[in-house]
Amino acid sequence: MTARTGVRLWAALLTLGASGACKRAAPPAAPAPAARGAEVWPGLAEGTAGDLALAWQAPWLNGTFVLKDGHAPDRAERRLVSCADLDGIQADDVQLGPVWERYNFMQQSIRCRALALTRRASAPRASYLQDVVSSNDPGDLLPAAMAPGGGATSARSWRAVDPTLAFDRGAARADYRELVVRGAYRGRMTWWASGDFDGDGVADALVFLNLARTADPDAPNVMRAFVVTRRQAGGPVTVLQRIP
Repeated sequence: MTARTGVRLWAALLTLGASGACKRAAPPAAPAPAARGAEVWPGLAEGTAGDLALAWQAPWLNGTFVLKDGHAPDRAERRLVSCADLDGIQADDVQLGPVWERYNFMQQSIRCRALALTRRASAPRASYLQDVVSSNDPGDLLPAAMAPGGGATSARSWRAVDPTLAFDRGAARADYRELVVRGAYRGRMTWWASGDFDGDGVADALVFLNLARTADPDAPNVMRAFVVTRRQAGGPVTVLQRIP
C-alpha cells in the first residue's frame, strides 16, 4: 500500500457516514459496569470491556509495531503487540513508515493511555454528566478547550468557537456512544468511559476525537482524548486532562 493510498483509505474511514441531515436517534443502552466502578463503552477496550486487566494485555486487532535499534535497550522483545508493551514507549522509539501507520500508532498510544487511566478509576458517588454523554447535540455543553482548532479561552463552549458545529448520531457506528461531527472539522467523537478519574467522588467521562479539517482534508488529523467533568447539575463541563 502506498502512502497516498493509505491516506485516502484513512480519510475514507474517517468521513464514512458524514453526509446527510442530523438525525435524532436514541443513544445505545448503557453497558454493565466494568472493573472498579468504571463504565467502559465500545472503542476503548477491544472486546474485553468487562476485564480491563485483560484488555491491557490483549493483542491489538490491527497489527503490531517494532522498536528501533538502540531504543529501549532493556526490552528483549522488540515487537509491540499490546498496551502493556507500549507502556513507557514514545513515537520516536518505534519504526514508523507511511502516514497511515503513524496515525495508527497515534491512535493506539492515545487509547492505551486512556485505558491506563480507566483501570485506576473508581466508582463515583455522584454524577452530573449523563445528559452530556447522551446528548444528540452537546456543542453548547462541551468546553471550548475541546475545539480542535484551539478555542479562545474566553469562549463559553465548543460551539461558541465554531458556530457551524453540528452532530449526527444516526451516521455513527452501531452500539457506540458516538456522534459524527461536522463544522470547521469533521469526523467522529466517541465516548469511551465514565468513572471517578481524579478521586473527588464525582463522575468524569473520557471522550475521543478523531477529526479532519473540513477545508483542508489533506491536513493532519486531530486525534485527542479528554477527561471531562461536571461538579454540579447544570454546571459547566470542564477538561481535567487532555491526551496527548
